[in-house]
Amino acid sequence: MPSRPSPTVRPHPARRRLTEAVLILLVMTGLTLPTQAVAEAAPIEVQFLSLTDLHGYLSDVENQTLPGPDGPIPIGGAGHLKAHIDRLASTADHSYLIGSGDQFSGWPDYTQAFANEPTVEVLNALGMDFDVAGNHEFDRGLPFLKRMVDGSCFGIIGFDSCFSDSGGAEFSGTDHRYHAANVTDRATGDSVLPSSWETSVPNPYGGRIRIGVIGLAFPGTHEESLSISTELEFEPMVAAANRVAQQMQADGIETIVVAMHEGGQHSGSFDDCVDPTGPIVEAAATLSPAVDAILGGHWHTAFACSLPGPIGVDRPVIEAGNHGRIIGEVRLRVDPRTGDVIPGRSTATNHPVTRDITPDREVQQIVETWEERWAELQQQPFGHIDQALDFATDVESRMGNLAADLYHAAARPRRNGGAELALVPPDIGPDVVGSGLAAGDITFGDAWGVMGISPIVTVGLTGAQIDQILEQQWLPPAYGCQRQASLAVSGNVRVTADLARPVGDRIGPDDIMLNHRRLDPNRTYRVATTSVLILHATQYGYPTFAQGTDLVRAPKMGQDVWLHHLRRHHGTEVPDLGRITLIPGTPPPSDGPFGPLTLLSQDEITATATSQGSSAYSPAAALDGKCSSMWHSAWSPPAPLPQSITLDLGTVREVSALLVTPRQDADVPNGRITRWQVQVSQDGEDFRTVATGTWDTTVTAKIARFPEETKARWVRLVGLEGGSGYAATAELNIAVP
Repeated sequence: MPSRPSPTVRPHPARRRLTEAVLILLVMTGLTLPTQAVAEAAPIEVQFLSLTDLHGYLSDVENQTLPGPDGPIPIGGAGHLKAHIDRLASTADHSYLIGSGDQFSGWPDYTQAFANEPTVEVLNALGMDFDVAGNHEFDRGLPFLKRMVDGSCFGIIGFDSCFSDSGGAEFSGTDHRYHAANVTDRATGDSVLPSSWETSVPNPYGGRIRIGVIGLAFPGTHEESLSISTELEFEPMVAAANRVAQQMQADGIETIVVAMHEGGQHSGSFDDCVDPTGPIVEAAATLSPAVDAILGGHWHTAFACSLPGPIGVDRPVIEAGNHGRIIGEVRLRVDPRTGDVIPGRSTATNHPVTRDITPDREVQQIVETWEERWAELQQQPFGHIDQALDFATDVESRMGNLAADLYHAAARPRRNGGAELALVPPDIGPDVVGSGLAAGDITFGDAWGVMGISPIVTVGLTGAQIDQILEQQWLPPAYGCQRQASLAVSGNVRVTADLARPVGDRIGPDDIMLNHRRLDPNRTYRVATTSVLILHATQYGYPTFAQGTDLVRAPKMGQDVWLHHLRRHHGTEVPDLGRITLIPGTPPPSDGPFGPLTLLSQDEITATATSQGSSAYSPAAALDGKCSSMWHSAWSPPAPLPQSITLDLGTVREVSALLVTPRQDADVPNGRITRWQVQVSQDGEDFRTVATGTWDTTVTAKIARFPEETKARWVRLVGLEGGSGYAATAELNIAVP
């Protein structure tokens, strides 16, 4: 059965209406409306305001914008968000604020540093009635999500959790609950969160009309690098929603809304619906006809659609962007005789959170208080380091060694994974290791970003697989990426590599020592690492990590163990170097699968493109020598193919081929170019086609060869067809004679 609300539903102040009070009074006193009035009772209008993917973006100094007819429109900020919610709610007799997940576990430091409790305080002030457990609500595991609701503390009070709020009160959790009809405990099969929420509105015929809202979590949550889990089972969303909707109807509820942490995209503006695609569109076509509206999230896109269900009746399907930039609004008109929504009378509208409205002062004050606390916290003394924690991605460093030691210590207890050693990659971004630290006194702000929030996990790997992983620190020439990484190893490991040997054969069976013993290639060892490597092993150049077995997640993330280490050891001992021994030498030449190639240095090339997904997916990412980054065509709104990326070689020169490294995350084919052409130009104006063809969707490198004596300054790759209608490439290299 669907979950029931508490006996009283906390109303939003702007939602109280005299007409509702009169109707309730009539029912309570036993009076009846005149027969003529009952016969002509108008439909009951119910408003659902949709908020999704806030991610803790509370401040109005985030410089967020939306495109407008006269240029970018400044938007966002929790104070303005609250003002717009109140304005919209004041236009409806019955209004509810419904979340579709990922409101907290965001990235602004001023909320993350306080266990996301500032976001909870703001959500309570907004008047949230219902929310879905998005994938990021599971970032620290199910117990953390539940404590955000009930207000329980963990760790050190005032350091890990339970900070006093902006008014000095104790943290007490959310005023609303989190829902997921499709999440169960893998061991017991029991639901871990309530599946739905119920409210009601007065019926002019007497009694009340019941309304149900079903929550659906993102099915891939347990495979997200931050929310990785082996304890939870995620049922397909449509099956779970249809089951609960059937139960609701059997219980007499006819007005039913689904809020899901899943979305889609379209090619129009935030307030329209042009060629929508994606999981939410597919779900809309098969969700039970009993469902009257669908509120989405997760994709950070915005559209307001009316799409047909399985029997051809249109219903609202909406996604309201992200970071508090947009409020979605769905209005349902309910027939008071049946308690069901009248077909064809519902609307869906997206409203930008503009700043041309006076922000709510209470919410503004909450945000400003937490920002001030964060500024003060950054300046607090947090220890002393006698020797610098140097950091590097391509050679052994003291910061990398310390990170590996901390991972190993956190995962060593059997309940945390039973780790025997640790391998930590320093070259995949600040979620794992972001920087080092200079010697001397340090503040909390100095320490804050050194290690990131990636979860620590432990998997089983054989000695032979560990050897393969260490060999994968050097990429073979076929990739087109010039990478030499240096996996950090825990202090009980010693590795020797001979750089004069070919890539893939630099570490022999006697070159890896664990606790002063040679690694047994046939034995399985428990290896602590970051969840990023387990789920995106191929993308980051370590495909063997994906073969790990029996995954266990440690309770704390990298940043947690780092900050607690500094808190306990104010005079931090810096680990010595010497765990990795590199024997210098020049490897024999290797042609790769395309024969001998001479590549033009990427430093001599610049790039432009017809579109890009964001600054992180710019054309420059295809020239940075990293297989883990990429250029990707725009997806919000999506830019239809063909899309192209153009390389400027700086001067006219003879060119023989274009080498293309597709995006390397093996489970995401989006953007891998399958049909293409290459154009060249000497003046940047007149381009001619010199090569065309098709490629498969694998991650292996591709090549487009040119006719002999082709000369060009500009080389353009045009993606005519690609995965999910996008164009992307991890690396581009030019071969010259």
